[in-house]
Amino acid sequence: MKSNITIKRQYLILSLWIIFTILAFSYFINAQLINFDANKKLDNINHNELSTYFSAYIDDKEIGGKQTIIHFSKPNCSCQQYSKQHMKDIDKLAFENDFNIKNIIINKDTIIPSTPSVAIINKIGEVMYFGPYGQGIACSQTSGYAQTILNNHLKGYTANIIIKEAKGCYCAV
Repeated sequence: MKSNITIKRQYLILSLWIIFTILAFSYFINAQLINFDANKKLDNINHNELSTYFSAYIDDKEIGGKQTIIHFSKPNCSCQQYSKQHMKDIDKLAFENDFNIKNIIINKDTIIPSTPSVAIINKIGEVMYFGPYGQGIACSQTSGYAQTILNNHLKGYTANIIIKEAKGCYCAV
């Protein structure tokens, strides 16, 4: 029969191993989470200024007609893979509701802080949403901000939302 000291020692080792594993997991997870707007590019930017900025990505003939989804990506951004399903879901919904869909590749930008990101523009050229597809590990929490805003818009609820504070897998621009 094992002595009480041996059993206590085994519990202590097991407890230390569990604590170390949890701390290591937390460290590696937090290292993966990056602020969407770490450089504060969107500070002091409102939806009207952003609407004017994004108008460069929309043809004049499209404003006043169709609504637009603009997907922003950066070459060699490993985070892009995590947003593919969000993009597909948004594109499907947008296509079914007669939106224009644009894919823009950017390397540097004065306003767009990170990719992958998305803008939803209404018929009169106003930004209804700009920000990441989602947040968290692999940006997979829930169905995503953009899809929620798009669904709400299609139900008649419209807002002008710019997401500045989110943590996830993003590539700075």
